[in-house]
Amino acid sequence: MKENVFDREAKVIRNARLKLAEGVFLKKSGEQHYKDLLGEYEKVVRQSKRLLKMGDRMQHALSSLNEELQLREQTYRGIFENATEGIYRTDANGVLLEVNAALAAMLGYETPQECLEQVSEMECFFQSAQAVRQYNNVLRNKLVVKTMHAKFCSADGGYVWVEINAGAIESQSEEGRKLAGVVGVVADITERKRMMREMCRLARTDCLTGLWNRGYFVELAAQEIARCKRFSNDLSILLVDIDYFKRVNDDYGHDVGDKVLVGVADILRETLREVDVVARFGGEEFVVMLPDTCLTAAHCAAERLCDAVRKHDFSYDRHRAINVTVSIGVTAYENSSMSFDLLLKRADTAMYAAKHNGRDRVEYCPADPVV
Repeated sequence: MKENVFDREAKVIRNARLKLAEGVFLKKSGEQHYKDLLGEYEKVVRQSKRLLKMGDRMQHALSSLNEELQLREQTYRGIFENATEGIYRTDANGVLLEVNAALAAMLGYETPQECLEQVSEMECFFQSAQAVRQYNNVLRNKLVVKTMHAKFCSADGGYVWVEINAGAIESQSEEGRKLAGVVGVVADITERKRMMREMCRLARTDCLTGLWNRGYFVELAAQEIARCKRFSNDLSILLVDIDYFKRVNDDYGHDVGDKVLVGVADILRETLREVDVVARFGGEEFVVMLPDTCLTAAHCAAERLCDAVRKHDFSYDRHRAINVTVSIGVTAYENSSMSFDLLLKRADTAMYAAKHNGRDRVEYCPADPVV
């Protein structure tokens, strides 16, 4: 069909040339005008043919481009709808335009539509205003957000820890490039956060008693001593050792011995204040840090501990009652020249004095401890 578009024009041109050949024009000037008109008409037809071919090529290119755009749209839509991670898209002002099913489910919504009905703007996802400011500042300055961790509000009123990776969509106008919107990917890292916290807890706690371990206690004690040096606060240390613990293991077995350790740890938790720091220092030894506590008050706390352990019923697995007592050494921070090592050495000296003086008792640190 397209090849016949100019058939009529071609016929007109052929007829005109035949008329010229037949010599129907008597006047030379009329013949020349006719020739000129015919020549121009031929040019117009040639130009029209070229334009038609160009239009055909453009139409073909446009069709190819439309097919490519449709393919890309299908690819994007497939990724958007079937991705296991959450995806969102906003306009330049942060208004949510769409979210995928994964993001809606992640936050506890039945459908993406329900999510968009409840949450209209991107900042409404964030639990804290500080996280909103961080997100907007990074996006504004760098046009991309990478591995940002934040808490997103969930439909049930709780929160989900997420990792955000987002990028700005820019458009070109007469005024230059400007922000047109944002596309972001959201991953649920709640379980990862929980595992990291658990790993930190395990690294800091004693696996048997659940108390802090020696390494973390030393770290906390160093921080507390630094505060004492800066603000002249009181601080006392208790070193607690279970009396004749080897006999418990020998007479009843190590499983019962472990239960005694757990029982003593529970008494320490229950008897002392929440601000006091309790740790298992190794074997049957425990150490306690009492912030804002003078030596006299620490001695009273140690006496309460001795009494609570003495009166506790350590009966396990149908064995007869096991008598458990502790010996406690008490010392206190005195001046800025004292280090944790010196405090611990003094407490250890006092604890061995309690052992030497009959056990089941509390002893102060001697004025000049033996080093």
